[in-house]
Amino acid sequence: MMLPDVEACLAFGADGWNAVGERLHAVGLTWEASRPYERLAAMGDRPRHSPMVKWHLRRVGEPLAIAMRMFMYWDAVTPDEARTALGEGLSLEALLAAGVLMKTSEGGIVSPYLLRIAGRLFILSDDVNDGGEAVMGPGTTTRGLALIALPRGRVAHALDVGCGAGTIALWLAASCDRVVATDVSARAAAFVRINAWLNGITNVECRVGDMYAPVAGESFDLITAQPPFVSRDDAAPATTFLFGGARGDELALRLLGEMGDHLSPGGLAILFVEWPIVDGDPPLESRVRTALGEAAERSVLLMQWEDADVDEHCAAYATIGHPLRDDACERDAIRRREHFEKTKIRSLRPTFTVVRRDLPGRGVGWTSTAPGRTFAGARPSRRQLDALIAARDLVALGRGAVEDARLRVPRGVSFVEQGDKVEATFAGGGLCGPMTMNVGIARLVGAVHEADHTRAGIEAFAAGEGRTLAEMGDKAMEAVEVALMHGLLELAPS
Repeated sequence: MMLPDVEACLAFGADGWNAVGERLHAVGLTWEASRPYERLAAMGDRPRHSPMVKWHLRRVGEPLAIAMRMFMYWDAVTPDEARTALGEGLSLEALLAAGVLMKTSEGGIVSPYLLRIAGRLFILSDDVNDGGEAVMGPGTTTRGLALIALPRGRVAHALDVGCGAGTIALWLAASCDRVVATDVSARAAAFVRINAWLNGITNVECRVGDMYAPVAGESFDLITAQPPFVSRDDAAPATTFLFGGARGDELALRLLGEMGDHLSPGGLAILFVEWPIVDGDPPLESRVRTALGEAAERSVLLMQWEDADVDEHCAAYATIGHPLRDDACERDAIRRREHFEKTKIRSLRPTFTVVRRDLPGRGVGWTSTAPGRTFAGARPSRRQLDALIAARDLVALGRGAVEDARLRVPRGVSFVEQGDKVEATFAGGGLCGPMTMNVGIARLVGAVHEADHTRAGIEAFAAGEGRTLAEMGDKAMEAVEVALMHGLLELAPS
């Protein structure tokens, strides 16, 4: 399918697009209002073409439902319905002239683009299933990256590399003085400008260029990226948003290797990458550390999910550009799977790859991993990430620092006994998956939680077990450190 000319939509201007955004808010288009339909659409292969969503929305007939049909689900409405949804402040003829809306061959009105909602943001993009140079809007992984990256305090300068339609950059805008979004695609830059206008955001700037080239000489307190990470075989058509190289990790490794001083001291870089696990490769943490070069003042945390199955991956990605699941789709899937076998890719590991540039004289350059929940069930937040980083800083300072620290079980953690085991789960999904331990370790965690410092908690636990601190010391501290690294204990607020 030929992609519509998004550059033409720029002529609608900041005032026009802002008026569209205000009208969508006025008719009640919110994430909460769209959620029932989004859940229903997710049951199909292509949410934009969901017959059950269309059936339900057509029965409503209100401006909200009409707007959703036009902008979100590729369901043409009549010109009169379009005018009802647009209200008196928006001209249907002007929107048609700018290419924001189009007429179908049957005379219906629909948007050639795909509107999605990310939090309180409206994000216009292409449908990536159209392939080619389509620009990606928000998806499941984008949402996760947005949630984990959002700073808890004010940040001066942020950078989103490979920004696509601008979801992450626009999400960060409320917490940053300035956000720069870069992408190799001029089409992506056009979407970023449109989406900034659509949401009334003025502190996001988009620049076109490869990787860090558009920000040469600049540094940032926060860097985010979701680089293309799909493995590309020789016969696959070039697709900017999709392929990361023959293995799939080439762009991600370049992004890490060229980061250098673009990350300010104390700053954080957060990438979402599905890393290929290849026969004969060193461990993933070694690969990431090697990519960063000789910079000893970098600390690295890999939040790792369960490896994805390559058969499922090849079958799923083959549907992009082949929505009918035809013979061409089948050949594409088989060709991808043959490529995986040739390159010895055995699985794919979804990972938040977090890099911190340590402050001079304070960093220790640690490298660590943490087990994540299933990605679909994760509800990450920056607070959780900051707690995991602080835990590793504490452990890196040595056992004495851990013994003197005041540690607490995070709010919302629940403990359930299952025979001689206890499973701890985190409220709201969390970043880490459930932690299973024996009853004794659960009691130790509880004792440390109640104490003024770790050493006192271990002493209280030892006394309850009829043993001395000397008898319990090393093993108890090892258990506390494991709980700390998993997020089951964290530093209490000072």
